Amino acid sequence: MNLLYLKYIVEVEKTNSITKAAQNLFMGQPNLSRAIRDLEKEIGITIFKRTTKGVEPTIKGAEFLSYTKAILSQINELESLYKPCESDGIKFNISVPRATYVSVAFSEFVNSLKEEEEINIFFKETNSIGAINDVTNGDSSLGIIRYQKLYESYFLSFLKDSDLESETIWEFDLCLLMSKEHPLAHVEDISYYDLCDYIEIVHGDFQVPSLSPSEIKKDCNTQLPSKIIHIYERGSQFDLLQRVKGSFMWVSPIPEDVLMKHNMILRKTYAGSLVNKDILIYKQNHILTPYEKLFISMVKKITKHK
Repeated sequence: MNLLYLKYIVEVEKTNSITKAAQNLFMGQPNLSRAIRDLEKEIGITIFKRTTKGVEPTIKGAEFLSYTKAILSQINELESLYKPCESDGIKFNISVPRATYVSVAFSEFVNSLKEEEEINIFFKETNSIGAINDVTNGDSSLGIIRYQKLYESYFLSFLKDSDLESETIWEFDLCLLMSKEHPLAHVEDISYYDLCDYIEIVHGDFQVPSLSPSEIKKDCNTQLPSKIIHIYERGSQFDLLQRVKGSFMWVSPIPEDVLMKHNMILRKTYAGSLVNKDILIYKQNHILTPYEKLFISMVKKITKHK
C-alpha cells in the first residue's frame, strides 16, 4: 500500500474536494483521481462519493480514513523521535480551551523564545472534545481540556479509551466577568436571582455535558428567564461585555492586567461554586520536548498566582 496515497485521501477528506486537494498537494487533478482509484481497487472499497457539496467519505471510506489518520499520526511521531534534527527550529502544536490565562501564558512562552530561532507554531482554541480529537489524531501534540468536576469520570474514561495521558493543571470555582459599569459590579453577594434580569454570554460549541451555573439554576426553577448570547470567537467576548448593557460571563480567573485593559471586573460569588478542572493531555508514551515543558511551567505559574 502506497503511503502517499493515504496522505492524498486525508487531504481530500479535509477539503471535501479533489480539485482543492490536488492544488494543496501540488499535483494534477487527474493524477490524484487516478491514485484514489488505484487505492480503492487495492483495498476493495469505494472511499469517496460525490455530493452537491463536493466529495465525502462513504461509510466504509470513513472507517478506512479513521485508521489511515491513526497510522499517519504514528508514522509522524516515529519520524519525529528518530529523524535527525535538521535545524534548531521550534515546532509546537497545542489545542486549548478559550481561556484568557492560557493565551497569556502562551504569549509569555513565545516572548521567551530567541529571536533568531525558527518557529512553526499552531495554537488552536477549541472545545474539550475538539482538543481530545486533535491530540488523538496527531494534529496537536498537547491539549488542555476543561470540564466540570462532576463529569470527571466521564472524561477520564474517554481519555483512557483514547489512549491519552492526563495531568491536572488546576481546579477553580467559576467567576463572574462583567464590565466595571455593570449594575451588579459593586454588589457583594451576587445570587442567581440577581443575574436573571441580565444577559449571559456563553461559548456556543460545547459538545460535552457542561452547563453554566445560571443554566443549572434555571433547570431547578423554570420561572427564571433565559437571556443568552452564544458566541464562537473568544475575541468578541470582551467587546460584547463592554457594549451589551448588563451582560456577564462565567469564566476561569483572569490576570489583573487583562481585566484593567478591558475595564472588566471579576466577582467571586457563591453562585459559581461549581468546581471546574483544566487538565493537560497528550498521547501515551509521548516524550515532552523542552519547549512543551517550558509552556506548561508558564501555565502553572499563572494559575499559582490566581
